[in-house]
Amino acid sequence: MILAEPDALELVAVTTVGARARVRARVAASLLGLAGRHDVETCLGAERPVLRGAERFNGFGHEQSCVADADLAPISDEPAAERIVRAARERAGLEVVAIGPMTNLAQALALDPKLPRRLGGVTIMGGHVRTVRIGSHVCPPGIDYNLCSDPEAALVVLGAGLRTTLVTADVTLQVWLRDADVAALARAGPVARELARQVGFWKPVQHEIFPALGGELAPDNAAFLHDPLTVLALLDDEPLHFEQLGIVATLEKGVLRTHEVPAAADMGARMRVATGVDPGGATRAIVERLLAL
Repeated sequence: MILAEPDALELVAVTTVGARARVRARVAASLLGLAGRHDVETCLGAERPVLRGAERFNGFGHEQSCVADADLAPISDEPAAERIVRAARERAGLEVVAIGPMTNLAQALALDPKLPRRLGGVTIMGGHVRTVRIGSHVCPPGIDYNLCSDPEAALVVLGAGLRTTLVTADVTLQVWLRDADVAALARAGPVARELARQVGFWKPVQHEIFPALGGELAPDNAAFLHDPLTVLALLDDEPLHFEQLGIVATLEKGVLRTHEVPAAADMGARMRVATGVDPGGATRAIVERLLAL
């Protein structure tokens, strides 16, 4: 999504976080290489939460298959947290798009306490604020992997005074790529074709995960668009509805919660929070951009 909009967003670097960070880095570097963006480096990040066990980070076994057949863009030896700090010092108004656990960003905040003043903002795919549904199933707290897999890191990030936008599970689970969209990507350019190939690995995994949680997936739901929707919030927020909300982050029985509190409560952090979405409009806006790659 970012590569599709070079006039709107300048991609400075990519960092990985989660299980098998080196394989994830190869996936990212192969996509960058396929797009001809050897000027963008990928940096390895945390492979375990700051306090919890490594098993909290998901790995599904198909990641190696998602390394594209392309010359890899550079994979740096600079750790992810250090790269975030350096980028913020070198680029005024830097935006961080956080589409994984918050571990790297929490570590970066520990390295540079002035980071909240240096960054232009942080857009996070995370949060469970009001009602999260998969089909007719209402999800309990904890469905949000990005904040809940490393809850202590999430508490650090959400409480750091960053200018924060939350693109919540409330909205991301309403937007998905359909089989027809995947077929269209498979007829487009090299990056789009690679994305279609990778979605082929992911769809059966997704159709095991979410029904096991009690959710109902449409048969042609090929992939929820959590992360592209988060980038769309920076590019074109027309399909999304945002509110300025007070958010208090807490840990309850080990589960990270993002509670909405009234403005008059004089507590919590004010954040721009996605609370509604036009699913069809969002999917079209994302697919149109991806088809150009």
